Amino acid sequence: MAPMSLETRIARLESYRDICNLQGRYNHYMQTGQLKDKLPELFAFGNPALKAEMADSGLWEGAEGVSRLFSHLGTKYAMPGALMAHLLLTPVLEIGEDNTYARGMWNSFGTNTYLTGTGALKAMWQLGKYDNVFCRENGTWKFLEFRWYVIFRTPYDKGWVEQPIVEGLQMEGFPPVSPLYTPYDPQNPHNAFLPAPPEPGKSLASEKDVSCRSN
Repeated sequence: MAPMSLETRIARLESYRDICNLQGRYNHYMQTGQLKDKLPELFAFGNPALKAEMADSGLWEGAEGVSRLFSHLGTKYAMPGALMAHLLLTPVLEIGEDNTYARGMWNSFGTNTYLTGTGALKAMWQLGKYDNVFCRENGTWKFLEFRWYVIFRTPYDKGWVEQPIVEGLQMEGFPPVSPLYTPYDPQNPHNAFLPAPPEPGKSLASEKDVSCRSN
C-alpha cells in the first residue's frame, strides 16, 4: 500500500470512529427499545446487497427482510421484566483501501430475559460475536452485512456446560438455519468460533462482494 497523506489518514480515523459509534448505537437502541424506529439510520436500506442474520434466524435480505427480522427480535423480548444489556468487547475493525467499505468484529457478552413454558421470567447469560460489513450510504457509514454468531445463551443458574443454548429466533416461515449457527458444544474436542477477524493490511474478503462505491 502506498504511503497515505495526512488527509487520508485523518479520514480513515474518522471512519473508524463513526463505525464504532454506529455499532454502539445499535446496541444502545436495542436496550432502550428504539431499534425498530432507528433501523433506517443504521442499515443501508438503499443497497440491494443488504442482509442480516442472527444465530438461528436464517438469512434475511433487503430492507423488508431486515426489518422483519428485527421486528421479530423486538417483539420476542419486549415482555415486562425484559433485560437486554450487551457489552461490546475486543473490537477489530479494518477499513477498505478506498474508505468506502469496512469489516468489523466484536465479542458481545450480556444478559437476556426469556419466558419459560409456564410463562415465568427466567434470566440468562449470553455470549456471541458480531461479524459485520459496513458501507457508506449517501456519505454515512451503515451496516451492509450484519451477522451475530451465538456462542452460548444459557440459564444463569446452569451455565454453558450444562445447558449451552436456551431459546432462539427460528420459527415457522423463517429462512432455514444456516451454517452460521454453530454454538458452543461441550462434547466438541475443540470449539473454534470462527470466522477469524479481518487481517491488518490485507484486502477485505468481502470487497469483491459488496457494492459500496456508488453510495
